[in-house]
Amino acid sequence: MVHPLRERKEDIPLLARHFLHRFAAKYSRPGLELTRAEEAMLAGYDWPGNVRELQNVMERAVLLSKDGTLNLNL
Repeated sequence: MVHPLRERKEDIPLLARHFLHRFAAKYSRPGLELTRAEEAMLAGYDWPGNVRELQNVMERAVLLSKDGTLNLNL
């Protein structure tokens, strides 16, 4: 059994960076990176939708990014 993402906070930054790089490449948005503050914000969220919700948030952030800045809305 895999535990919910809210119980695996240490996995959130790694997964978020993975999704960020994957979607940045897919949508030709190079150079996007997570700041420590953004990682902390992501880790502080409970993720009721688990990994799929994190994936969707990162895809939306890449699509809405402007001037190399992520737009994380939780």
